[in-house]
Amino acid sequence: MKNLQAGGFLFIGGAIIMTTTQFGRIVPIVGAVCALVGVGSLLYYLFSDNGKY
Repeated sequence: MKNLQAGGFLFIGGAIIMTTTQFGRIVPIVGAVCALVGVGSLLYYLFSDNGKY
């Protein structure tokens, strides 16, 4: 359950960082990477058996 929550927080945090435009060009790219990693881990832990296939 902790991994599922961590993936959710990573996805939401990355999506919020992705909308930031005042800190240059690299910050939204980092946010997009965080959001993609977060959604990937969410899908992995949702469709796996407690993180194990």
